[in-house]
Amino acid sequence: MHFRGILKLYLLFFFVACFENKSKVEYSKPVTETISQQDHRKSEKYPAQYELPDSIHLTPIKNEFYRNQFGFLYEKTTAQREFNGELKDVEYFNGIISQEIDPNSFQQIGNSWFAKDHKNIYYSRPTSGGWQITKVEHADVNTFKIIDGNYKYAVDKNNFFNATEKIEGFIPLKTEQIKDKEGKVIKLKMKNKKLDLEP
Repeated sequence: MHFRGILKLYLLFFFVACFENKSKVEYSKPVTETISQQDHRKSEKYPAQYELPDSIHLTPIKNEFYRNQFGFLYEKTTAQREFNGELKDVEYFNGIISQEIDPNSFQQIGNSWFAKDHKNIYYSRPTSGGWQITKVEHADVNTFKIIDGNYKYAVDKNNFFNATEKIEGFIPLKTEQIKDKEGKVIKLKMKNKKLDLEP
């Protein structure tokens, strides 16, 4: 009798475990399909780029900036593409840019590769795929300025920057900016630390 009782309990646990596993499989399937469907819809709403003939799907905002019907931001730029073994410049609309850009206040800063709008600083540099615009994190838009004679070095009240990266270990108010004869800053110096700026 004791043996039959143990056997019944074993069979009961076995069927419960099988039922739970089946439920998990049946439940996870529609969730996976939903995520896949969401990714597909997202790629339709926010394609990485539009070709020039597709401009009918875009609304011009200001200068080279456009938005599609879902509000996704694009920049009209030029890329080099190969045609019959030759590289040619082709205009297209690039969506791989910071979506925080405010087109109405966006502007380049002097002759540098930096740009700004009313709230952020950006690093805007040419590539073979067109201009690439990346937000510079932790930059103060009100005090940000280009280091004399440079195009990819800058400083604000808190940090020095090399392109999009903070230069660690140098405090602006305690750092000497050493210039050459032409007035270009070529070196940062703070106490016994020095940093040569790349040309």
